[in-house]
Amino acid sequence: MKRIIALFLCMIMVIALVSCTTGSTPQTSSTSPGSSESPENSGSAQGIPSSQDHKTFKIGVVELSAHEESVTRQKYYNEYLAPYYNCVFYFSEACGDTAAVMTFIENCADLGCNAIICYYNNDCEQLTQKCADYGMVFVQNANRNAVTESAFAGGYDNFAGTFAANQDAVAKLFEDYLVETLDVNGQHGFIVCSGWAYVGNEQHYKISAAILSALEKVYGLTYDEDASAYLQSSSPINAVNDKDIPIYIYPDISETDGWLQGMGSALQTGTYDYLMGGVAMQGSVIVDEIERAYNKNIAVISMGQLGEGLTVAFSTKDMFNNSSIDMAAVKFATPVSAMSFIQVYNTLTGYKDSLKFSSGDVADLKFKMSAVTSLDQLEVMNGWDKGEGSWVADLDFIDSCLGMKNESLTGEDIQANIDELVYDNIVKRLNK
Repeated sequence: MKRIIALFLCMIMVIALVSCTTGSTPQTSSTSPGSSESPENSGSAQGIPSSQDHKTFKIGVVELSAHEESVTRQKYYNEYLAPYYNCVFYFSEACGDTAAVMTFIENCADLGCNAIICYYNNDCEQLTQKCADYGMVFVQNANRNAVTESAFAGGYDNFAGTFAANQDAVAKLFEDYLVETLDVNGQHGFIVCSGWAYVGNEQHYKISAAILSALEKVYGLTYDEDASAYLQSSSPINAVNDKDIPIYIYPDISETDGWLQGMGSALQTGTYDYLMGGVAMQGSVIVDEIERAYNKNIAVISMGQLGEGLTVAFSTKDMFNNSSIDMAAVKFATPVSAMSFIQVYNTLTGYKDSLKFSSGDVADLKFKMSAVTSLDQLEVMNGWDKGEGSWVADLDFIDSCLGMKNESLTGEDIQANIDELVYDNIVKRLNK
């Protein structure tokens, strides 16, 4: 059973990481543009600008792949945001390369779109320029880094910034979990699934570095080399330390030839009982048989995705009466979608300055993830982002991030509002 669950979860993780299909046909929202505001809620009725003060905005959405989050996003945009903010959305098929995104942008231009929200995270400046050629605002699901910096520094009037996970905060979830739960009195061995850290994937790198830092703190050990030296290796390598704790850095993902077989060989030594990292779930397909062969529980700590697969993993017990996964770092769907909409809508309504930080730079907005460690906690989250009354990023939240509602708004203010969308605060609001 554990193997079946892990296979299902592995498929989800791979889809999220690598899209092998391309597509560029815009699929329009089924929601007619217009406002669902009642007079007492209308901004205009209070002398405040409202969605009815502008034409219907057309927004193209580039999807990287088809998964549960993209389905939620379409429902959120179409059924919730579109009527209230007088917008219509057009969605791409899965765009796995820059050429497919370019084609979609061209098709959106033919439809008269005003903006592009892009969940494909490469070639930021090239796509910004493409949208500029058609007079469209552009935002991208990425962190501000070496890949996106040229768009920030390029002086593009149509560039409204980036939106992505706060990678330092994500990494801290892994570090905190290990520091709080690891029993140093037992004999343990650790496999750190470093993924694409060696090619510069920021999330993979920071999660792996945080895990090494946690082990350093818990055991009081010293590594023979700086952690970066281990994480820059494209081949498996032992993180040698003065306490002789077995720590095996294992790069790449399950799509890499021989990756799963190599993982199996490492686990079959019987040395390791922790499988950790951003892509650790991809190696968990063989955990159940290893546990049975060595009568040893193997803890799995990984990124996860809210949905049926993760629910099954937490609800199904292994031979030691433990869940198939011990901790998963997850994100809520609508804050991510709301951030991009806030950037686009502020720009389209003439309030782009609301997106700027005190430095003068346009915002690179960041959301925080949450650590799930129990089925009870997960079941609470599974009730969110399902429709009216359950949206994590509701209309009040978005309005608090719009310059048309708050003329003194700054990028720092918007980021502070986003930072409030964490588990404890959401529970208080949605689970009264």
